Amino acid sequence: MRSVPIFATLALLGAATPACADHDFQTWPVGIVQGKIKQDVIFLLEVQPRITDDAERLGQLLIRTAIGVQLSKRASIQSGYAFVRTDPIGRALTHEHRLWQQLIVPLSSPGTRLAITARTRLEERFVEGYDGVGWRLRQQLRLQHPLGNRSKLSGVLWSEPFYSFNTTDWGQRSGWDQVRSFVGVSIPVTKQLTVEPGYLNQTVFRASGTRYNHIANMWVVLRL
Repeated sequence: MRSVPIFATLALLGAATPACADHDFQTWPVGIVQGKIKQDVIFLLEVQPRITDDAERLGQLLIRTAIGVQLSKRASIQSGYAFVRTDPIGRALTHEHRLWQQLIVPLSSPGTRLAITARTRLEERFVEGYDGVGWRLRQQLRLQHPLGNRSKLSGVLWSEPFYSFNTTDWGQRSGWDQVRSFVGVSIPVTKQLTVEPGYLNQTVFRASGTRYNHIANMWVVLRL
């Protein structure tokens, strides 16, 4: 049962941010449907409304699709498209079209209780009304461990830094863009349906100062 205090401690560390910084409370419900088209060819559909500004309004909507190849039971390569509608208070509404490619590989041996997975994602970002492509790299490291010898529940911890390779006229700045850190619980509802509620800390590095978003995050994943 050592995993319980470990995950609890990491959650408290992730939530510890300077009191004088810019903070916001948000909710991000995420719905994902994924499955096989045939043999090793896989697909993904993701819908993610982000309720921002003290969880009072739809500040952003992300719709993501992908097709890929299942390389092994835990490894895959995918490529896809994402549409992102962003409606911030005090700034113009934007529509972003995003191409992306990613590789998911296991870093732990099969059968071990602690599952470690790495996800590397490259994004090419286009914003309507502007020229220039924003290139961004995302690297996620995910840990999952059962909460007890007989429990079906697992503790989940992951962190994902974002790095922008270039500056664009629509707002992307080269350098570190943000870091997302999640701590939660994986609940297998059925063999095909998994729910992962938890806390997500999003630290955004802006020219005007760092912003901390505290997010009630709920992942609902359906595997067909």
